[in-house]
Amino acid sequence: MMKSLSIIAIFSMFLTACAGKPVSYLPKSSSPIVNIEANIADHIELETDNKQFATTNSSEFPLNIAYKLFWYDKDGVTQSFNNTDSTPWQYLWLQPKQKQFVTLTKPTPESISYRLYLRGNR
Repeated sequence: MMKSLSIIAIFSMFLTACAGKPVSYLPKSSSPIVNIEANIADHIELETDNKQFATTNSSEFPLNIAYKLFWYDKDGVTQSFNNTDSTPWQYLWLQPKQKQFVTLTKPTPESISYRLYLRGNR
């Protein structure tokens, strides 16, 4: 009986230790998370920082790219403009070898990082 109580007590301590602060899956820095769909990944070059991003069409043909931004605060909570659920897709038409800069506007003062999703226009 005493042995089983000891095992239960030790098991309870392990469970209590696991119930600490939840794991955050966001990057520790303010670097953005970037997702590029495979159909355009080989045709573009991307540069990012917290104020803008630049994409270059590295191919020999025009590219029509759609992008979407998702902003986050320090805790990973999604931030939006005017409490809307999502921002619309934005479009870039890039000529061969053209580089295009996009200036970023944070939706709230608490916004510290973003996820950038790029895909070929559909």
